[in-house]
Amino acid sequence: MADRSSASPIDSDRLLAGQTFPKALRLLKPAQFRWVFADASKFANRHWTLLVRANGLPIPRMGLAIARKQVGKAHRRNRIKRIAREVFRHHKRRLVGYDIVVLARKGAAEVDNATLMRSFEHLIGKIEQHKRSSQGQTQT
Repeated sequence: MADRSSASPIDSDRLLAGQTFPKALRLLKPAQFRWVFADASKFANRHWTLLVRANGLPIPRMGLAIARKQVGKAHRRNRIKRIAREVFRHHKRRLVGYDIVVLARKGAAEVDNATLMRSFEHLIGKIEQHKRSSQGQTQT
């Protein structure tokens, strides 16, 4: 049920060019989030949990679910979201074909920006590793 409700075909080259994060690369609707939650692979470390599901599209999409219970006040949640968007924008070409829901773990707000970015990038590497290993299994 990858949401392909847009009437025009996806211009993946335009969406993946540059350092932008247009609406087409975002999970926006509750149904899109439910779809990812229903059958996601989980990649986690001390600061982040990424729920990942193949979307069958030539683009990656990301949604943020940063809970007040985990991170605290709005300014802290906003900082966490800003960092997640920034890392996603820089690495979106590596994540093509996936829908990703980002969850922050307890204590993430107390960590500096550089550590959070490295931590997120580490999880992107784990997703790529999983992608390569699952492609290898289907080609044998």
